[in-house]
Amino acid sequence: MVRFGTIWCVTLCALLSEPAAAQNRILLNGNVVTPSGIIQSGWVYIEDSKIVSVTEAKPNVQASVIQSDDYIYPGFVDLHNHPVYNVFPRWTPPQLYNNRYEWRRAQTYLDTIQKPEVDLIKSNEFCDMDEFAELKELIGGTTTLLGISKPARDKPVPSCIQGLARNLDWYTGFYGTSAGQEPVANALGITPKGYPPIAADWPGDMPPERADEFRQGLQSGQFNLFVIHLAEGKRTDAEAQSEFGLLKSAQFLTPKTVIIHGVGLGTADFAEMAKIGASLVWSPRSNVVLYGETTDVVAALRQGVTLALAPDWSPTGSTNMLAELKYANDYAMTKLSGAISSKQLFEMATTVPAHIAQIDQWVGSIADGKYADVFMMKKNAMDAYANLVSASPADVTLVIVNGVPVYGTAERLTQAGVTGTEDIMVCADKRALNSQALTNGTFSAVVAQLTPKLAAENIALGPIAECN
Repeated sequence: MVRFGTIWCVTLCALLSEPAAAQNRILLNGNVVTPSGIIQSGWVYIEDSKIVSVTEAKPNVQASVIQSDDYIYPGFVDLHNHPVYNVFPRWTPPQLYNNRYEWRRAQTYLDTIQKPEVDLIKSNEFCDMDEFAELKELIGGTTTLLGISKPARDKPVPSCIQGLARNLDWYTGFYGTSAGQEPVANALGITPKGYPPIAADWPGDMPPERADEFRQGLQSGQFNLFVIHLAEGKRTDAEAQSEFGLLKSAQFLTPKTVIIHGVGLGTADFAEMAKIGASLVWSPRSNVVLYGETTDVVAALRQGVTLALAPDWSPTGSTNMLAELKYANDYAMTKLSGAISSKQLFEMATTVPAHIAQIDQWVGSIADGKYADVFMMKKNAMDAYANLVSASPADVTLVIVNGVPVYGTAERLTQAGVTGTEDIMVCADKRALNSQALTNGTFSAVVAQLTPKLAAENIALGPIAECN
């Protein structure tokens, strides 16, 4: 399917350094959340794609001005997601599983998620799925994400990947003007074909040729980041517990290694990770839904492991980072005796993942010289971090990526100099999209295209946001 929006993006993406190029100077006023604290009624001056200054006093500049009492936060960095699956509604598993291989081979999962996803990709819906998924992330304040798989391994990634949120797999704008320059490897798992703890007919997540490719990339310095799903299941599951040994045997435990989930890891494993400098990404909601428990993150932190937070995916995790922050905060308060504070959770969604991905010189915090990836949120609490972890998607009033206002209230977008918008409903509130920032045509056209394709699979299109 080719629409005007797709043709427009192909032309524009060839001319501009993506995700997009800022058209106006923007001056934001609000309570600015910086690494050194909150600047009450501070000012963030954005010129082109960068933050020029963060000040207490209003700078004397010519710019589009947005004055508010909102909080201004750095955009979230999501290191664990499966965005193309986020077009699906929430999946309620019929049971708890021992490990990820049980539900991935369950017929109910294959029928309701895996097969429909394959069918959508085969029917050339990748760009529609991508735009829907990236907007779902942006609505919750995420400006950088990881996890979008190419529709075909032997073909170039489609140009629609360049735009909206920064894509760590294929295009961030940090490593050149064309897609495919990112120094990132994202592995589905470590298990080989026929791995006995799973089944003799297991096809494997790590073919030998891929293992060699990853190993060579790590040893040569090709990768800054090696992300791998590992030890996902119950803490007592023998298969989940065995995978850390496989990781070490394959020479994949390195300072660049980022373990996703790690539910089956114990204190000794965390100590090894900390010693070598490997990191961990926690996705509690999906873990609890699928296995009834999650990673022992308190033990990981005590051993000195660097820990980030991420939503996993919409079917069993959270719709976006904002929703996962709320879930993680509730979990920390009720299950961990408050061992992780709301400020720590904020850092686990911003500065920490940016540092893990080695992109913290560009994004992850609000500071002079960094890219203007920020969002504004209504002030409903006196504490900025408590405000964040209790927020609804409807509280987000503006999202800016690379200096470009892409989403927010119609008033905020107009104040920021945006002239063409498309209305969108979020939590029964009207919001707007910057029409010129969309990479695959209008959002309404994306919905109109995906809805009947999913209906043919007896599935409804998932919500763009969950509001409870």
